Amino acid sequence: MTRSVRLFGAAGAMAALLLSGACSGDKPKATAAESGKVVTTQVVVLKTYDAASGALEYQGTKKVQEPDDAIEPTGPVQNATVAKNAAVLSAVNICSGEDATVDEKTGVGTKPCTLQQLEAAVKGGDQVDAYLTMKGRTVTKVAEVYHP
Repeated sequence: MTRSVRLFGAAGAMAALLLSGACSGDKPKATAAESGKVVTTQVVVLKTYDAASGALEYQGTKKVQEPDDAIEPTGPVQNATVAKNAAVLSAVNICSGEDATVDEKTGVGTKPCTLQQLEAAVKGGDQVDAYLTMKGRTVTKVAEVYHP
């Protein structure tokens, strides 16, 4: 009889634990990509972009203490899809030419560009640092970041 009481007690404790989690309203936390929430990334380096398919590869960055506070890639290369109607804002390298077109307070590009210009800038070998605004795994805005 002692054995059956222990088994019933253990089963009851497990059921109570499961019920308390279910009744508490606590839900597992979804990542931004899973939830479809709109987020803006930290500064990333754009690696490759194909305007025809919308495929974008990018990598996280770190600042290096040099005279110009250079930005270097770090971490794994990640993938996302760029929406066909995504906004692209240039600071210098995407489509601004020799004149910087930036918000003076933030250093973020302000000149609208096309997705084809973004593709050409990344293929051209220029380092394009940007903030990506994403909904889930889809990029809705690419905003180039200016740094000297």
